[in-house]
Amino acid sequence: MENEKTMRNPFPWIGKVFKYEMKHLARILLPVNIAIIAIAFITGMMTPVSSDGGLNFHFTYRIGGDENVMEGLAGFFYLIFCVLIIVSAVVTINVISKRFKNGLLGDEAYLNLSLPVTIGEHLWGRILTIIVWDLIYTAVMFVSLVLLFIKNLSYINLGENFLSWFCVLLVMDLAFALCLILFVYLINSIGHLSKKNRSIVKLLAVIILISITSKIVGAVTYNLADADAITVLYINSLIAFILSIIYGVATYFILKLKLNLE
Repeated sequence: MENEKTMRNPFPWIGKVFKYEMKHLARILLPVNIAIIAIAFITGMMTPVSSDGGLNFHFTYRIGGDENVMEGLAGFFYLIFCVLIIVSAVVTINVISKRFKNGLLGDEAYLNLSLPVTIGEHLWGRILTIIVWDLIYTAVMFVSLVLLFIKNLSYINLGENFLSWFCVLLVMDLAFALCLILFVYLINSIGHLSKKNRSIVKLLAVIILISITSKIVGAVTYNLADADAITVLYINSLIAFILSIIYGVATYFILKLKLNLE
């Protein structure tokens, strides 16, 4: 339980929570990310090359009446790759959310909250986990993109503004990942306040929060009509970070003051 009598260095405890969460999540998420890279490599190696050296992404199974098995397989693996990207994102969000629910609101909560780790340290350890896995996922996406065009890397045209776009997209990706996961944390925490009808309480919380935040975001972005795309993305990222802080603080106080494990 929390010990408020003495000040202490929270970083070792945050590190322990982070290490434990990373090890647990790696059992599921690491094979998924390895599978994405493997499928991307197979697809890239099977992608047919035209006579002028370009890559053919039409994946026609029949050419001139003759079956082209390699193109058919390339198309199949490309489809698997696209599906795996979507599934991996859903699985990542779902697994991280379940770890929070089980660890602080479910079966493992009694054990975790009996440890000499504060609620804040539990949350910060999980937030660091979100950041690291989001960076890993981003790196996997970049490597997969390279592998898809491995037969002709000239297709990856970085352009003059590559660094600017890379930075803004990385910041935006991190901001929205934190915002989404902490939003889920808050919804689960709000739902846990009710002993009955938790699903209804969660649904109402989702509707109310989305309604409020969409109006705020809409009001801000409405005044950015004349701004350039990079500025708009940075401002939206800033909004996402602010919302993440709000969701995280609200979750912290619910867990600290109103947690009910009955």
